[in-house]
Amino acid sequence: MKKIPKFVIPVLISALLFLLAGLFTGTNPYFGGTLNSGDILDQYLSFFGYLRHILLGNLSDFSYSFSNGLGGSMAGNWGYYLLSPLNFIVLLFPATKVNLAIYTIILLKVMIASGSFYYLAKKKMGATDTWSISFGVAYSLSAYVISYFGNLMWLDAIAFLPIIVYGLLSIIDEKFSITYVIFLAITIVANYYTAFMTCLFLVGFFFYQAFITFTNWKVFIKKFVIFAISSLTAALISSFASIPTFYNLLENKLNYSLSTSPIHPKSLLLALPGNLLFAGNKLAVPLIYIGTISTLLVITYFFNSKFSLKERIASLVFLFFIFSGLFSTKLYLLWHGGQPPQYYPFRFAFIIAFSMAYFATLSVSKGLPFNKKNILTWNSVFLFFIIIYYFFSRKLLGIDKQVSIITISVFIISVILINLYIRKLIKPYVLALVIILDIFANTCLAWSKISKNVTSYNPYTEDTITFLNKIPKQAKKQRLDKSFLINNDRGESYMMNYHGINSFSSNNDSKLTTFGGLLGLPSIGYYTFYSTGTQLTDALFGLNTYVVSNKLSDMRGFYNYGLRDDLIGNKIWYKNKTNTAYRINTFPLAFAGYQANDIKLKENNPLSNQVTVLNNLTNTNTQYFSKAISAYETSNDMTLSHNGNLLTMNQLSTKSPSTITFTYHAQPNSHGYILLDRSLMMWADYTDINSAASKLTINGKSFRSLPVNLQPIGVHIPKNGKVVLKIYLRKNIKNKTIIDPKLYLLNQNNLDKTIKLVKTRAMSLTTWKGNYISGNIRLKRGQAVITTFPYTSGWQATANGKPVKITTALNRFISLKLPAGNYKIVFKHTMPGLKLGTIISIIGIVLFGAEIYQFKYKRKKKNK
Repeated sequence: MKKIPKFVIPVLISALLFLLAGLFTGTNPYFGGTLNSGDILDQYLSFFGYLRHILLGNLSDFSYSFSNGLGGSMAGNWGYYLLSPLNFIVLLFPATKVNLAIYTIILLKVMIASGSFYYLAKKKMGATDTWSISFGVAYSLSAYVISYFGNLMWLDAIAFLPIIVYGLLSIIDEKFSITYVIFLAITIVANYYTAFMTCLFLVGFFFYQAFITFTNWKVFIKKFVIFAISSLTAALISSFASIPTFYNLLENKLNYSLSTSPIHPKSLLLALPGNLLFAGNKLAVPLIYIGTISTLLVITYFFNSKFSLKERIASLVFLFFIFSGLFSTKLYLLWHGGQPPQYYPFRFAFIIAFSMAYFATLSVSKGLPFNKKNILTWNSVFLFFIIIYYFFSRKLLGIDKQVSIITISVFIISVILINLYIRKLIKPYVLALVIILDIFANTCLAWSKISKNVTSYNPYTEDTITFLNKIPKQAKKQRLDKSFLINNDRGESYMMNYHGINSFSSNNDSKLTTFGGLLGLPSIGYYTFYSTGTQLTDALFGLNTYVVSNKLSDMRGFYNYGLRDDLIGNKIWYKNKTNTAYRINTFPLAFAGYQANDIKLKENNPLSNQVTVLNNLTNTNTQYFSKAISAYETSNDMTLSHNGNLLTMNQLSTKSPSTITFTYHAQPNSHGYILLDRSLMMWADYTDINSAASKLTINGKSFRSLPVNLQPIGVHIPKNGKVVLKIYLRKNIKNKTIIDPKLYLLNQNNLDKTIKLVKTRAMSLTTWKGNYISGNIRLKRGQAVITTFPYTSGWQATANGKPVKITTALNRFISLKLPAGNYKIVFKHTMPGLKLGTIISIIGIVLFGAEIYQFKYKRKKKNK
């Protein structure tokens, strides 16, 4: 019977610890736990549902998808989220078990990271099996991994970095490394973002290694040439992914800048020991914990006389380079590719964690010398380190007393064990075992704090898909959206494969989210959520079906936003006990209209903006809303004062909450919208203390929305002509000023006439796919083809078989300016840069083959 390869041992240990920690903390979905980390619940479940649809044959959505909001390029999403080679595992799971597929992918990446670091430590660094196993486990379950594992697209770089470094060390030995080229190319393909950080690290690591092994310039130049050629080859091979992604970035992310919070080096460095010791999982500083003993061994390396002074000084300089993102805001931005990260800071910290594991391994690879001077130095530094932690780090990071006691206890035990090991009183396996147990305990501690207030992926997904399948096919061929979701996943259209409006992706076009916000939607930054639409925006965006639920938001992640009682009276596609799918009268996907590129929309004026947009697109001058209807106001324990359209509230007593009641009198059996200030809105977790209101009701119906933009809330005026808005305010409301909530009635007849007019101008569709739309249209003089799908590069159009220039409508949507006449229009989308990138990748593969022949086989012949 063959022996199990040694590298399998750390792989299995890491897998076991990962699964057990998840089981103990309720985060292992194999055993009914909740997968809640990073943006898994917000985005990735749906993205992987989309990936599954594509791999199973829905190729028309590959480059451009109408599941991506109103429609959008998918190049950035592919390059950032979906190109890991391990993602094909999603095909092994049914659509309703995508959460298990993602968990399996994460687990495999953790296992690969453990095995690859073991291989590096054993084969290139001279570490024993015992040390190699323990550091492999520590690296694979570092604080970065256990805190950010939900951002699984970042884990490929962590998994493959040790193998890439293994190949780079071969290059330092003047050998061409096939391993280096292949795994660097895979890393670039898997995620361009962490690949950039990896490449920056590799440049620094090459010069560091070249310096400490320097013999003469001739040898250095040879190493540099091999390194440069190998790196360039990997970049060329990965071009089929990176070039389309770059084109997409030029159009979106690289086209605008986000605000940056400045880096404060002194505070960061004083707080850093808090994340270098046990329980070091604070997001405010880099997540670099790899075990307390591992951290202490890094310190011993720099005072280990078995390594030359030149090497230790060079290593210290290299470590400064790795930590440079903590020293200035500009360097912090450099490590993040020029854009400040949102919500997850210090994303390059996996580079630091790897470097620490590398130096800890180096420290024990030659043994720790037993002499009084070294021991005194090490222990003095250890003492200084724990003093910094106690007096500065724990206070800056807000670490409570109980955790501090545990951290210091683990530190003392680790110092004692290292001293015993130096004196050869204990074997290495004791320290190795403690490292593994330490890492396991830290993982359990971190995951025990993960919120469990989320809704299980199933049965929600199965129930919702079943409901949507009951809606007639003709409805699902057009745009559809809904008021509810789970865990704030605004991309369920990907998972459930329908044409939606909601979207959330870091690759979204900010112009579209800004436009949505001006129309009164919770739309900002990277996301748009169609929860406060009106019948005008329904018409504009071609929304044929809107699904509402009578189920209230809860503490477990089911969120029901907005209120669309303005749809009461519409025809119903399908209804069950909780959900109702309303049929909506709407504009076609494309029609003959007017481009309206020069209109100006105003902040905090959503209904007026909607009227402006519709009138300019249709070249009409129609009023769709009544004048503002003010409410009769009553309140308890509060004074109210008006100033123009503003309302100021003051509680007389701050000890108890207050209630304001707004009573509107309007035409019975009509529809309208109450404009609500965003500060009254709240996230649907019921705990958002930043919102002024703890509860909102209209005619007894409780509702919620997102605290973004002034939003219209749809209402139905009953037979008694009375609408009652109640705002339940929190305590301590002093001089709180909001936009006065006014009611605006919808002129249904005018809107119906406009929709009827636009339908007479409709482009009769013959095909509507993700990347291909065709139809017939008649244009009158001065009219253009107007569409309601956003422009991105890659679209081409023909009219009667002849190429025509694409322009825009509203500066955002695709339009064609043509002379009067009858036209057969074809829109076709191809991913920009894909053809060029594929050609370059083929060239890279050919060059790679030539390099293998040149550096490998030719050299073998010479040696013979």
